[in-house]
Order: sequence, then structure tokens, then C-alpha cells
Amino acid sequence: MINHFHHAGHTLTWEEHSAGAQTIIFIHGYSANRAIWSHELELLGHAGRCVTLDLPGHYPALMAPSCRSLSQEDLFDLELRAIQAIAGDGPCTLVGHSTGGMIALAAAARMPTLVERVVALAPVVWGPLTGALGFYQRLLPLPGSYFLYWLHYRLTQLSLRFIQWGIATAYSGNMSAYLRNPVAAEAVRRWHPIYAQSRLRNLATMLLTLRHCDIRSEVTKIQCPVLLISGERDPVVPVAQARWLSQQLVHGTSHILPGVGHLPQWEAADGVHARVSDWLA
Repeated sequence: MINHFHHAGHTLTWEEHSAGAQTIIFIHGYSANRAIWSHELELLGHAGRCVTLDLPGHYPALMAPSCRSLSQEDLFDLELRAIQAIAGDGPCTLVGHSTGGMIALAAAARMPTLVERVVALAPVVWGPLTGALGFYQRLLPLPGSYFLYWLHYRLTQLSLRFIQWGIATAYSGNMSAYLRNPVAAEAVRRWHPIYAQSRLRNLATMLLTLRHCDIRSEVTKIQCPVLLISGERDPVVPVAQARWLSQQLVHGTSHILPGVGHLPQWEAADGVHARVSDWLA
């Protein structure tokens, strides 16, 4: 059952998948949705109460109708309020990918009594992004550029084959290996029908938000254990960010995987899931 959290005109959505004493909240990245965690939930459902939380504007979550810009503070305020509502008295573990990893780290810094552990998969630490997403971050502020963004992303909504190719070229560290990856293929098949219903204007708003995000001042406040897993060939978030983050974390365990891009939980699924399971245990 999908649950709803309302704040400042926005509606966030979340779903419970298992029960247990420990609450584990999964937060996806830009343009994704709750369905990307299907493989992880199969492996970690026994670990406790697993909950998946959406980002603003990522269907079925909705941005306020008048929203055309979202600051970092607006994003954190909205997501952290939802985390508090889900976790209750806590404590909880946060598992975040990309933008979700950034939010998980900010939550650990700002809510130290609630967040007891963080798993950060290829987290954004500061903007702007690089690669294809960085290109659109630079393009969108230009007059008349939204149509080009809309056209490309609308094609990815209409065609499963096109989005599979697009993710392979824009996110992976090894395109040919990614296209043969059954974990990634199954995750995208589950994710795509929901993604196809997102409003592209909302996704564009979120992408521009990420251009100006920077949590370096937050990282120094994190005292809880953090498991950091990133890809050495990440085309979206430069590996320099992961290396910087690993040096700043007081209780951090860092793995930078060779040959892997922005999707370590898919590109190196067995190894990543083993590391996460062992660390959570």
C-alpha cells in the first residue's frame, strides 16, 4: 500500500515492504522511483522493517503545482520531515543512491539521534553533475532549451529499449557489460512503467536543484557509521567526491569499485549486496 506525506504543497509517497524492529529506509536517485529497490528488498527484507521513500515530483510523489524551483534547504526539509514521520521515535538506517545518498548523509548530520547508520551508494556530495546529466543542468537555464530536455526524456518514457540504452551510456562504467546485466534489466523493467508517469517539468526542477547542492559542511557533523560504495568510473558524480567523502567521515567504511559507474548496486550487484548485508549485520 502506498502511503502519503504532505508538506508545503508537496506530496511524498512511501511504501512498507517488511516488518521488524529495525527500520531501514531506502531513498532513490534522480529520475528513479521506489521500484529500483526490488532486488535489494529481496535480499534485505529479513533485516527489519524496510520502507521505500520517493523524491519530490517522482511519480506517484507530486511537487506543489506552482513549484518551478526547489532549493537544497527545501529538498532537505521535505525529505527529512518524511523520514521522521516514517521512523517515528527511531532509530533508523538510511540506504540512499545518488540524490538519495546525499539526503541520507544530510539526515545523519541533522538528526543524529534518529539516524544510526547510513549506506551511501554513489552519493552526490556537491554539484554540478557531470556527463549527460551535467549537460542538461547547463542547458536547462537557457531560453527555449526545455523542449530539447523534454523531447529526450519523453522518448525514454515511451520506450523501454531507449531508456535501457540511455542508462547504459549515461550512467554505467562499462556499457557492454551493463547491457548484459540481468539485475539491471529486471530493475529497469519494474521501474519504467512508473517512471513513464512522472511529470518531466518536475524532474527538470529536481535536476536544476542538484546543480547547486553542496553538503560538504554537513559531512563534518556526521558521527554515525557510514558505508560508502562508489564506482571508480562514475560518469555522473566524479569519483573525486567519493574520495573526499571517505577522508571526512569519522566512522566511515569506503569501497571504490574499479570498472563500475554510477550504479554499483546493479553493475556489481553480488559484491555490493554482500558488503551491505555484512555491514548491516
